[in-house]
Amino acid sequence: MIADAAAERARTAGDEAGGLLAQVAFAFFKTETSIESEVDELERLARKALPRLEQAGNHAGLAYVWRVLGDPVANFRGRFEEWAHSAEQALRHTRLAGRNPSTVLGLDEALVYGPRPADEALRTLDAVLPESPSPAPLLLRALLLTMLGRFDEADSIAREPADRWSDLMGDDRADVFLGPIASIAGRYEDAAFHLGRRCRFLETRGSRGYLSTYAPELGRVLCKLGRHEEAAPLARLGRELADDQDASAQMLWRQLQALVDSSRGHHSDAEQLAREAVTITERTDALNWQGDAFSDLAEVLHAAGRRDEAEAALTQALERYERKLNLAQAAQTRARLAGMRGGGAS
Repeated sequence: MIADAAAERARTAGDEAGGLLAQVAFAFFKTETSIESEVDELERLARKALPRLEQAGNHAGLAYVWRVLGDPVANFRGRFEEWAHSAEQALRHTRLAGRNPSTVLGLDEALVYGPRPADEALRTLDAVLPESPSPAPLLLRALLLTMLGRFDEADSIAREPADRWSDLMGDDRADVFLGPIASIAGRYEDAAFHLGRRCRFLETRGSRGYLSTYAPELGRVLCKLGRHEEAAPLARLGRELADDQDASAQMLWRQLQALVDSSRGHHSDAEQLAREAVTITERTDALNWQGDAFSDLAEVLHAAGRRDEAEAALTQALERYERKLNLAQAAQTRARLAGMRGGGAS
């Protein structure tokens, strides 16, 4: 292993900072290739390396270590504000190293999925976008615009980078963003198309870690279209593939299985899983995840005839969407609440 050999050479030469940096690189490689989580060890080594790299004035090394502390470490645990801080530090040290990054080093994702309100997140992202950004931050910018209810603007902005990414990479990896954009806007057929294509791509690549998240995410969209039996195998797949410490994968398969069980009349099992998903999301700072989990719990409770509890859960979902300033899903949730209170379906 190249990184392991580099660490040994650095230790032999008395270069403690270089040795630690090589160990971080090796630990990061293991998180990319192993089904079992190596994130705890990666974080331990990264935090041990930071002060040594500071002493050595190694800004390139510091940029790398801060970046992995953001993704995968903070991302894996659903700590998105922590990821944002790590990405901001990575950007700072990259510039101090004399480089001009062509991406924002994960800050875009942290802002989209984390707790900062969508308008503040949009301003922060716009302030750091390079002159010729890669497609990903532009697509994530469109996702923030979708949350803010600026649907036409979001779709217009997303079109060009999605096409450019397809031309550059020869595949439709922009689906990873186009699916959520459509879903948040309430266009569930479009969302199912993009997420379905993304899952097929991940299957052909053998990307089991990513598939553990996107398969149940696709399933939740299928449930919104009333296609619960089609979604059921995706819940099983998500459960089989999910790493024990992966917050998003663990919550999503539970949310999807709860919706499937509820549709089959298995209300007790559905409620237990939906509440477990809520508990998992509340260990993160991802407001949209929390809103989605409470929304699914509300659907399960409503199907079981427990309207007051369903309203309470949906009110919790609305509070999370409002804090994120996710105006699109807040409006949809208010409409569901009004329907429940008026005696309609959820």
